[in-house]
Order: sequence, then structure tokens, then C-alpha cells
Amino acid sequence: MNTPSSSVFDPVTFEVLNHRLLTISEEMGINYMRCSGSNVLITGNDAASAIMDKEGGLVSVGPYIVTQGNVLPLIVQSTLNSSQFGELKDGDIFICNDPYMGAIHAPDFATVSPIFYEEKLVAWVGASGHQLDTGGMDPGGFSVKAVDIHQEGLRMPPVKLVDKGQLREDVLEWIINQVRDPLVGLDVRGQVACLTAGRERILGLIDEWGIGALKMTMEHSIEFSSEKLRDRLEELPDGEWREVQYIDHDGHEDKIYQIVCTLTKTGKSLTFDFSGTSPNAKGLINCTYSGLQAAVLSAVYINLCWDIPWNRGIRDCIDIVSEVGTVNNCSYPAPCAMATISGVIVTIDASWRCLSQMLLASEGYQQEAMAVWSGTSMAPIFAGTSQHGFSFAATEMSHFGGGGGARTYADGVDTSGIVFNTTPNMPNIEDQESEYPVLYLYRRHLCDSGGAGKFRGGRSGELAYTAYEPPENDLVGLFAGTGAEMPNAIGLAGGMPGNAILIGRLLDSDIFQRLEKGKNLPSYLDEIVGTREIMRSKHERVSINTGDVWHHCWQAGGGYGDPLLRDEISCATDVLRGAVSKDSAHRIYGVVLNDDGTVDGLATKECRQRIREDRLNAATSINSKKSMMVLNGPPKMKFGDVLYIDDTGKSVFCSNCQHELCSKEDNLLDYLVEIRSSLSAAGPVRGEDYDHGRFHLRQICCAKCATLIDVQVVLKNAPLPSMKVIAS
Repeated sequence: MNTPSSSVFDPVTFEVLNHRLLTISEEMGINYMRCSGSNVLITGNDAASAIMDKEGGLVSVGPYIVTQGNVLPLIVQSTLNSSQFGELKDGDIFICNDPYMGAIHAPDFATVSPIFYEEKLVAWVGASGHQLDTGGMDPGGFSVKAVDIHQEGLRMPPVKLVDKGQLREDVLEWIINQVRDPLVGLDVRGQVACLTAGRERILGLIDEWGIGALKMTMEHSIEFSSEKLRDRLEELPDGEWREVQYIDHDGHEDKIYQIVCTLTKTGKSLTFDFSGTSPNAKGLINCTYSGLQAAVLSAVYINLCWDIPWNRGIRDCIDIVSEVGTVNNCSYPAPCAMATISGVIVTIDASWRCLSQMLLASEGYQQEAMAVWSGTSMAPIFAGTSQHGFSFAATEMSHFGGGGGARTYADGVDTSGIVFNTTPNMPNIEDQESEYPVLYLYRRHLCDSGGAGKFRGGRSGELAYTAYEPPENDLVGLFAGTGAEMPNAIGLAGGMPGNAILIGRLLDSDIFQRLEKGKNLPSYLDEIVGTREIMRSKHERVSINTGDVWHHCWQAGGGYGDPLLRDEISCATDVLRGAVSKDSAHRIYGVVLNDDGTVDGLATKECRQRIREDRLNAATSINSKKSMMVLNGPPKMKFGDVLYIDDTGKSVFCSNCQHELCSKEDNLLDYLVEIRSSLSAAGPVRGEDYDHGRFHLRQICCAKCATLIDVQVVLKNAPLPSMKVIAS
């Protein structure tokens, strides 16, 4: 075969080889997860794989946990900056899990390996995966009691794991010696297999196509992504959007931490400014700069780059402004074991809503806007000795079935995944029970969890399990989650937020008495007799005693549009399917159902009109000094389904009643009204079990027809979301 040997751009060769690199990245991840044996990887795809250029610039990333893939270039940079290694050698592999040197949190072990051709460094391959344990104070790597990173277990700077192709057994034994679960050792070997396969595929590609073709493909892939994103940005309106998101409880104190994101879009560039974010916490909820960057990139990838390769070219279009010493850019030695499911994912939420508001202001891209997906993740961990006689620490991964955010034209997808997992997965219950001494009582979709709206947010789930004949009754558990006091999956254009998380247990239940009598497993928690206890969102490990039932639910997706605008038949179908309760259909959607489940059309019309009247009676004027909503766009510009600028280009109107609100240069908030209510106005499981009176629901609506324009979850005395759109 006559193959290109120079770096001259050839579009056909580029397309072929660029897809080959993407395929190699995916194959690396498959090799890793098939070799690992880790329940976290097998049931949650909680891993990443990537190919980078010789400087460590991301070229292609496997379709797995994109946040982990985003930090692999930082691991390469830390390895290159380390003076202890001297000259890199062909076949070397380095391992690192230090969040202050590129990892997101200590449980994510990352490995990187240089690839040489004719004794010259030409590329890097990398892999990352969440480990079952890191040896900290608590099993599973989530040390709730920790006050600094030294208490969170094993923390490795870049260390040479493989020397010129030879595994360093001393390093591997050192790692295994620090952790509770021996499967960590097999997982590390899985990463070695992953990188070895990637190296072989890259070298095979060079043999087939030539080194010049590989270099051309890597260079042009990055240039292509940068050019495509800048072209897309030029099509979007300029402006400024601010979103505020929250983390509740830091493991030690019941404090609220805010993440403030201000997105500025000017021409072909984006700036994410996190000024105003809370100082880093005493507890484990922080993330370092690596987590901050990974979060911003993940939000940009999904919202703006669905058809653009995810690589270094995207990062080149973005500026990130952040002060060191904040909860999403913490300073050493702040703990950050929960970074992925606190500082990182809440940063994604804040960035996401800014981007979705920007898309909503673009006629050409409105269909791509989505409400925030399941706003947080969780880490339910049980540990002890399995029925097979080995020590284990298992993270229950059902929460990876989070609800998708509603779209501008359709409902969000139920239990569709976590936003940063591009190949979502959930554990099979029977597999869990065969591997660990637990019995699942139920796992199902959670009614009323998806954010109400013209289009409903995707539902989350709930589950319950109990200890089942653990050897020597040795089973402990802990929960570490964010978003119990308030939901983080915020709606869009008047859509309601999805549900918050809830963690609890039933002590001294009758579950085994039921089983001894031959009764079926319960379908709902209320069917089980016992003493119910609501547990805080982050708590220290406690024993799971025989007869105790642990249960929890996770967050769903936010809704899109005013719930009163939802199609009546769709709402009735939701009630029939158990997606929405009859009470919520009546109270939030204004839909009245007959006894047979059909819609009472006249009663529904009257009910919806009463809700609008109730809104206006409860509404107050808005103090616009704290925030703004300006829609200064061109004639006929639309902001989703809620606002539009008339043909003359002078005034802004309500899309529902066509009432003229104000001049387009004015602050819309001066001409709208707001209703402040408890979060439960958005539905059940909206933080009522953890309520300290700190949060409220802010419903901004038209002063004439009461149609919702925006719905916000607001902390008292905190900055408010804000928007200023400028014609570009």
C-alpha cells in the first residue's frame, strides 16, 4: 500500500485515521474493563481511556466517563514535569491519583504511557478508573471524617509502574498493601493491559500509514475541533449568563457552599468565571483545578460539541477564571474524596444551565438546549466480608441511572444516565446479590421525580436493600451524596427542578419475618414495618444489622416550560404509567382526571385558570438590583417558548399571551413578577426531609397571564441567576 509519509493534509486520510484513533480509544476502554473485574467498572463504566499527542494534548477520548478522560493530559504534564524519571523510555507506564497533580480525586487511579517511534516520542495513551478502595479511614475511598487529603488514603504522585515493558511488582504490591479490596490490584493490571493494547494499535497504525499521517491526523483533529467550535460560537448570541448552584453539608458541618458561574460569550470565545464561589470546605466535597477544568469541558462538550471531536481544540476556545482556595478550585491540603459527586458535578450543573440559556436565545440552536440532567450523583457504599470469604468495599452504582433533562421539544429520558458518563450503565441486581451479602427488595423509577414542565424531566429511581447472611454479621455502610436539602437539576424556561436525593433506613424491620412466612418482597417502603430514620447526606460508616433496610433515591432531570402548558393527554398517560401522581397532576400541572383516568377537559381548564389566578395573587414585584434579565436581540428573536422580540425589534413580549412587557434594552425583571414558595411546590422529595428554611423556589412569571418564564432554586442572601443577551 502506498501510504502518506509526510504531514501534508489529506482529507480522506484524515477522516479514516481520525476515526481509527477514536476506535482505538474505545477499544482501550473495553480491554480495561474486561480485564479489571471491578464491580464499579463493570456495572457503571466508571473509567476513561484517551490518546494524546507528544505534548500531552488530548486527541481522542473513549466514550466513558468524560471527566476522567479530560484530566489525563494533566497527568501527562505532571509526569513530564517530574524530574525523578530522567529520560522517558519506550514501554514505560506511570500511575498517579493525586488530585493536586491532575487526578479528580484519589479513588481515580490514572495511568499514562509514552509511545516512541524510531526512538522519538510521538504520542501518549492514558487510562483512568474509579477504584473500589484507597485505604482511607472509611471503606470505598470516601472518608467522611477527613479534614485534609492526607486522611483520604493512598495518594500517589506520578510513579513508574512499568519500566521498559516490565511491571514493577514492588510498586503493585505497595498499592495492594494500602487498600482493603484485593481487586484493586487486578484493576491496575487491567490499566496496563489497556495501555499496552493502545500502544500496539498506534504503532500498527504507523506501520500501515506512516508517521507523517499520524502526526497530520493528530494536529488537524485539534485544529478542526477548535475551528468548528469557534464557528459555532460565532453563530450564537453574545451575552452574559450567571447561574448559582449549591452543595449541602461538608461531612462535618451543615453548611451550604455556593458555586457561582458567570459565562461570557464574545465573538468566538467563551469565558467561565467562578468568582463568588465559596471558600474550600473542611470536608471532602472540594475539587482541585483538575476537577474544575474537567467539569467545564464536559458541559461544553455535551451542549456545544455533539458533532465536534472532543479534544484539545475545545479547551483552546475556553478561558476559565477561578480563585485558588474555593470549593471547586481548592488549595492544598483540602480533602476532595467526593470531588466527582460534589465540586465537579455541581460545577457541571452551573456551567450547563448557563450554556442552555445561551442556546435558548439562538433560533438556530434552541432545539439543542436541555434542562440540567440529574444534578448530582451519590456514593452508597457497603463493605465487609462477602459470602465468598473475601474482603470487599462496593460502591452501589444504581445512581448512575439519573434522569435526563427535558428538551425543548420532548421529555427527558427516564434513568438515562449521569451527564459525564457517555456510555451509561447500571448494575444488574442479581449480579450484586451473587457477589455481595445483600438482598435487594426493590429498584424502580421514582414517581414525581422528573421536573414538571411542558416537557417533563426524566425520572430518577429509588431502591431498598438489606444485609443477607453476611459472614459474622460483618457489614458496614455509608452514604455520601450532595443535593438532599435542595435539588440541583434546575429546569429551563419555566420548567420545575427535578427531585433531590433522600437517604434513610428502617431499623428492626420485619423483612425477614415476612420472608419466613412466604410473603412476597415489598414493593414500597411503607409496606415494611420498622423504625424509619432519615440520614444526613454524608455520614460516617455504621453497621448494617440483620433486619435493617437501607433505602435511597437520587436526582432526576429538570423540566422545560410551564407545567400548565403540558398536553393534558400526556399528563394523564404519566399518571397511568406511575411517572406522575394524581395529586401532582392536579396541583402542579392543573390536570383533573376522571375515575377511569381520562381527562376532564372542562375541569382541567378551570383548574389551570385558578392556578394562574393564585400565582398572580401570590406574586410580588422583583427587586432587580440583585440580578437582570435582558433580551437585547434582533427583530423576531425568540427565547425558547417564553419570550420574543417583535418585528420592529423594539419590544419584548410574552409568548403565551402576547402581552408587551418592555423595551428590549430594559431589565425584564422590572416588568415581571415572582412567587416565592417552599421547594415542595415543585413536587415531593424536593428537600422537605432536610429543610432548614434556607432555600425557596423562585417562580418568575408574566404579570398578565402568570405563565412561568423561569424557575430558580434560591438560597437566602446568595447571588441570583442572571442573563443578558446581546445581538451578535
